Amino acid sequence: VNASRQETKLMEECDQLIEIIQQRRQIIGTKIKEGKVVRLRKLAQQIANCKQCIERSTSLISQAEQSLKENDHARFLQSAKNITERVSMATASSQVLIPEINLNDTFDTFALDFTREKKLLECLDYLTAPNPPTIREELCTASYDTITVHWTSDDEFSVVSYELQYTIFTGQANVVS
Repeated sequence: VNASRQETKLMEECDQLIEIIQQRRQIIGTKIKEGKVVRLRKLAQQIANCKQCIERSTSLISQAEQSLKENDHARFLQSAKNITERVSMATASSQVLIPEINLNDTFDTFALDFTREKKLLECLDYLTAPNPPTIREELCTASYDTITVHWTSDDEFSVVSYELQYTIFTGQANVVS
């Protein structure tokens, strides 16, 4: 009966750990997907901006080629002034097209380290009570209303306190505290 109860308790505890891990996986997975969507949106906007810049530049190049074919010097000078102004504007606006997103970005903000958790899970075992301490009688004292007990423990657990029970033997009845 005790073994069955322990098996049931073990299964419940493991199921709770698995549920916590699955919840965290879902939450972190959602954050990664949201980050991906944001980055893809930014990249799509950058691509659209670059396409517009290329279209404007292609139009400007076509216009410049047409003005180079112009035989009338006065018309050429008029169109050259217009083209020069457009080239200056295009050059200034092309500085804005510096990529906002590093394409080699590895989602470092989502780096996860499960080393500690893996070690904890690998060490998962039954808890055992610490070994009883060794009473150091030479350091123990007793007075009318105070008893001081000194002990040492070789156990790896950090024992903060022990419950001390004592019995006062009287002639009539024993009193346990």
